[in-house]
Amino acid sequence: MREYIKNITKTNNLVLDGTLGSDEINRFAKSDYRWADNKRKDFQTRKVRKGEIYQFEFGKNFIPEMSYEHRGLVIGVNKKLLYVLPIFSYNPQKHQDVYHPIDNNKSKSDLYLLKSSDYLFIQHDSVLKLNDIRTISINRILYQQKDGRIDIESFEYKAIEELVLNKYFPSFLYEFKNCISDKQQLAAELCKQKQEITELETKIRELEAKVNKVNEI
Repeated sequence: MREYIKNITKTNNLVLDGTLGSDEINRFAKSDYRWADNKRKDFQTRKVRKGEIYQFEFGKNFIPEMSYEHRGLVIGVNKKLLYVLPIFSYNPQKHQDVYHPIDNNKSKSDLYLLKSSDYLFIQHDSVLKLNDIRTISINRILYQQKDGRIDIESFEYKAIEELVLNKYFPSFLYEFKNCISDKQQLAAELCKQKQEITELETKIRELEAKVNKVNEI
């Protein structure tokens, strides 16, 4: 109980001394309420899939971690745990040189530009936070965005997955690409050898046919 009182006192001091603005006070109050409201509830039973966009309650976290209510792209599902990339509003003055697979694919930015002209689930340009993947409970879902989905077979989604791998596991991605390249090379060599075998078999049959003719004479 003492720790709880210390916590409430500390939070109240932040509010009273003006450290927290009214917007953040409102957001963390909602966050705490949602946590308390969901604490005793069973897990949500909805079926969540990769590529879907939801509104999430990320909770109170330290800067630069994502906090409070934001959209997020699901890039992995493990039972009731979701792996999510946060989405937030794009500010051209603040967010410069952001990555885009067509307009700016040389960028090394941790932000991926999502254009509202390309996606129905956003009303204005937004950015995907590639370097802040979150492992969260399915109960942090508030609701699914209307038309909230990026096709996992699309060029854009595959670019996102590759960028995330490069952010977190660059050596693995490098080795994986090398394995893919080696596999393709071996497949090409195998195809060539099969073609050569087919040609040799054809020549053998032709020679056998000639030998048989000679024997018949």
